[in-house]
Amino acid sequence: MNKLEIQDPKVASKIIAANQESERRKAELGLLGKFFGSGENVRLYIVGTIALGILLIALAYTLTPDKYRSPGFALKDMWTLVVLPVESTIIGYLIGSRTRDTGG
Repeated sequence: MNKLEIQDPKVASKIIAANQESERRKAELGLLGKFFGSGENVRLYIVGTIALGILLIALAYTLTPDKYRSPGFALKDMWTLVVLPVESTIIGYLIGSRTRDTGG
C-alpha cells in the first residue's frame, strides 16, 4: 500500500482529526446506523424498509401455488386484513410526520 507523506504539520493534524471524527461517528451509529444512516430521513428509510418488506412477503405469498398456501388464510384475507391496513398506516404516518415537520 502506498504511504502518503505529508510535510505540513497543519495538514497532517487536520487529516488525523478528520479520521478520528469519522471513526467516532462510525462507533456512534452502530449496526442499524450503518444500514440506515443518520439524519432527518432515517424515519423514512426505516418505514420504507418495513413497507417494502411487507409488500415483498405479500407478493411471494400471492405467487405461491394454491396447494402450498394455508387453507385458512386466503389471499383476500391477507391483502385486506394485513397488507392494506399496514401500508395505509405507514402512508398516514409519513404524511403526518411530514406535515408536523413543516409546521402545517
